[in-house]
Amino acid sequence: MPETTEVLLDDFENTARWTLAGPGAGRTHLTTFAEGAPDKRPVDYADGRRGADRRALVLLVRDAENELEIELAARPDPAFAPSGVVSAVGVYVRSPHAEIRISADLVTADGARCEVPLGRVPASGEWQRIGHEPVQPLAGAEVRALRVRLVEVVPRAGEVMILLDDLTARTAR
Repeated sequence: MPETTEVLLDDFENTARWTLAGPGAGRTHLTTFAEGAPDKRPVDYADGRRGADRRALVLLVRDAENELEIELAARPDPAFAPSGVVSAVGVYVRSPHAEIRISADLVTADGARCEVPLGRVPASGEWQRIGHEPVQPLAGAEVRALRVRLVEVVPRAGEVMILLDDLTARTAR
């Protein structure tokens, strides 16, 4: 049985790697924050280096409302593509101002697109790890986008802040 490795998808927190799309794009600002998810063990990066990222990618949403959807579309060249067969995709999330649902848009080596649910996160100041394990591992899968849907916004004035950290894939090489 091949060895399974968890891989950090390189440069996830770099705002230049993403573009905003979807109905909430015009209300959303993308930035980074110097607070990463706690208690993470170092893992292998897609390029073979070892480490643990300390910055988080942040969505700041103005005039947030329930059911608003924001898409983080990955800019290509290179896409977020771990080597090997992908058996799981995961991400750390902190959403203090809204209950959210997150999914990932994947494209496999044969060109098939699939949207996989990563999970639902309650409005909380705590970091949570969410992810998906497909029934059949995906050969040559690339993460093309993350979709964030605001399920229930906590009633308060100002922006909704959503922090994302360490997009990972579990692979068999």
